[in-house]
Amino acid sequence: MRFTILCLIFCLVSVAGYAQTKTESVVYLKNGSVLRGELVNPESSGKISIKIVGNNLFVFDLAEVEKITTESKYKPNFAPKKGYSAMNEVGMLVSTGNESAGLVLQTIHGYSVNPYLTMGAGVGLHVYYNLPMSYYYYYTNSTKVIPVFANVSGELLPAYRVSPYYYGRVGYGIDATDREAFADSRGGLMFGVGVGMKVKGNNQLSWILGVGYQFQKYYAEFQQWEGSTVTNNLSIRRLAITTGIAF
Repeated sequence: MRFTILCLIFCLVSVAGYAQTKTESVVYLKNGSVLRGELVNPESSGKISIKIVGNNLFVFDLAEVEKITTESKYKPNFAPKKGYSAMNEVGMLVSTGNESAGLVLQTIHGYSVNPYLTMGAGVGLHVYYNLPMSYYYYYTNSTKVIPVFANVSGELLPAYRVSPYYYGRVGYGIDATDREAFADSRGGLMFGVGVGMKVKGNNQLSWILGVGYQFQKYYAEFQQWEGSTVTNNLSIRRLAITTGIAF
């Protein structure tokens, strides 16, 4: 019997402690303001003091107070709102071979169906350096591609300030290289998949950091000085590291 009573007391104390960590005092003022935090003096003093987030202390006359309650702690919801969504990114396209790192600049706009799924489209500029298209161009060339693509993305922990996210995109890369030596050049299929981290601020503005796999087809042909034709049909694979803002 004594053991049972002790267990009940322990449970009550545990529940009370849990409740204390999950509740807070809320002061409603007659002017419409609401303050949440910890009361630090009794009402019998004729004033009420409440300490809010950041240890800021506010003191009011009881005549200014409409009511004082204890409520569950307010937990902000950082989930993206349903509707228009945008993401602007810059970054690098890193190669594991002899080619230099490329550049990526792109903007993506879409519609958030729910926190886990946003669908849209994007356009950008991708620059690749030192592609192995011929001996003469291996060390000096830069190839510019304008990707136009469909994009699917979403958050994995949308209710939290810091959330992992995923993305997948597929489209076509338009050749934008101005190089007279080429008899013909054109882009082709592009796609990418990746994951990242989103740090959310106020008003749905977020900082993003992503890493993923980027694939781009590219075709070029040109004539050598002796008259022979060189044809290149490249499958460009890169590690894409990007950062930017989303809203």
